Amino acid sequence: MAKRKWVSEIMGGQILIHSGILQQMGFVLYLFVLVIFYISLNFTIESKLINERHNQRELKNLKADYTGKRARLLYKSKRAEIEKMLIEYGSDLKSPADPPAYIKLD
Repeated sequence: MAKRKWVSEIMGGQILIHSGILQQMGFVLYLFVLVIFYISLNFTIESKLINERHNQRELKNLKADYTGKRARLLYKSKRAEIEKMLIEYGSDLKSPADPPAYIKLD
């Protein structure tokens, strides 16, 4: 019989009146607000961490792309490669036979 009374007190809400929790309602609401704030703060930080990981991955890909383009550009800017491209395009430009002279001013 005591078990039924205990269950009916819990289901009926009478336990709140008898335990004095209504007197502490302000503190309970304060704790509830703190828990909601903690959860929202946790979601915000997790979202920022996901965004940071995405940006780091993007930066890594952009650095690899830059390195590849720079290597190709350095290869194409070599003298022999420029001469090959000029011949390929049918240009009449020729490489100089003698090196450039330095002009010294006194």
